[in-house]
Amino acid sequence: MRNTNKELALEELVKHEYPSLVRTAQSYVKDAMTAEDMVQEALLKAYEKFDSFQTGNSLRAWLFRIMINKCKDHLRSYTQRKVTPWEDQWIHAAQVDPHNPLDIMIQQEDYDDIHQAIDLLKPDYHEALHLYYFNDLSVKQMSMVLHMNENTLKTRMKRARDHLGEELVQHKENVHFSSIAT
Repeated sequence: MRNTNKELALEELVKHEYPSLVRTAQSYVKDAMTAEDMVQEALLKAYEKFDSFQTGNSLRAWLFRIMINKCKDHLRSYTQRKVTPWEDQWIHAAQVDPHNPLDIMIQQEDYDDIHQAIDLLKPDYHEALHLYYFNDLSVKQMSMVLHMNENTLKTRMKRARDHLGEELVQHKENVHFSSIAT
């Protein structure tokens, strides 16, 4: 027997969240095809376990939690790998004039600096910032997804932003110093 409410709810969620789910999965598994598989497996599991979903909770957060768990299971099944959930993600810090090559070059350098700084963050910080900034999850939703206290997440995010800022300032100082020295 088909549960049309279940199908409609999941179909609507997938319609809006599929690209975000794939990006998040790809940030964990580092491969587009594997990411698609992880999302498909998560959707299948969500469909099968929909009756266990507690009304009143965020369906979106629940689906992301399932998908993240699938990715972690996949990563555990292979040899130890370093997981950096920021791979192939860019923080869009500024708007540039697409007709001005200098603006484009400066923006690309900024992206490269940010990417390098993000790579130096601890995996816990990556995960929190990724869910918050790239998947637009609220702190409350993140606490459900990660099974953590909201205040712990807020602290983790503040520390991650602080570390990111320090890395960017240090990088800029190193670049400025090296350009003066040459």
